Amino acid sequence: MVRMGNKRTLLGRYFSAIYLLIIFLFINLIFHIPAYAQEQIKISSDELAIEEKSSKAIFSGNVLIVQPNLKMWAKKLIVYYGEDGPSDIESLEAIGDIKIEQPEQTATADRGIYDPKTKILKLFGNVSVTNDSGTITGPELIVDIAKGTSIFPSSQDGERVTAIFSPE
Repeated sequence: MVRMGNKRTLLGRYFSAIYLLIIFLFINLIFHIPAYAQEQIKISSDELAIEEKSSKAIFSGNVLIVQPNLKMWAKKLIVYYGEDGPSDIESLEAIGDIKIEQPEQTATADRGIYDPKTKILKLFGNVSVTNDSGTITGPELIVDIAKGTSIFPSSQDGERVTAIFSPE
């Protein structure tokens, strides 16, 4: 039995597969840090709901992902999977007060979406990336992991990107 919120429920064979895939894909692919994939990963939240009919798993309430040299917080993490089940991850969505902390930098945003097929991560709303060199803020960040590119576009309503660099 696995404890979900305040209810005890048998999740069957899907729980193990979904749990492992969520952790592996979210950490390994989103943050493109292959060495971290070999390390222990812990994910916790106030509740985990598996919605088989709508093909999604929802971690909600104080979501925390911890791995050596990496921590991520969000209010909610939703994993959408295709008709082939949990091994067919279509996208991952983190919602609310997202913070990604690594020893060399910290990123924050209101919302994030990752598509494992295109290997594109998009962060939206009050995006900020800070490291020893400075801070870049903007309405959105698009990271193409396959190409190794990051783009901070301005918004359609004119919100611009701002970079503040700190002299060494």
